[in-house]
Amino acid sequence: MRQLFIGRVCEVEAFERTLFMIRKRAGRMAAKEGSDFYVASCSAKTVVYKGLALPERLGSFLPRDLHEEEVKSSIALVHSRFSTNTFPTWERAHP
Repeated sequence: MRQLFIGRVCEVEAFERTLFMIRKRAGRMAAKEGSDFYVASCSAKTVVYKGLALPERLGSFLPRDLHEEEVKSSIALVHSRFSTNTFPTWERAHP
């Protein structure tokens, strides 16, 4: 995983629209090239992680984000997908 920081030089709402367009364009360009590149989120308001991990392994998957006192959040949400007939793949993992 990599995290990219983009500096804001405009109003917040315009920046959110620009970030959305960057994410969509990067995803389309990567798909054309057959790359496994994926942007889970590109927002100044939220941080989204996407991982293919069992819920009980999240503590070791993101140790600093989940255990450091300096990292604060109003809300955290974990989505678990339980499949019965399919093998777990990155494309089916939810951010």
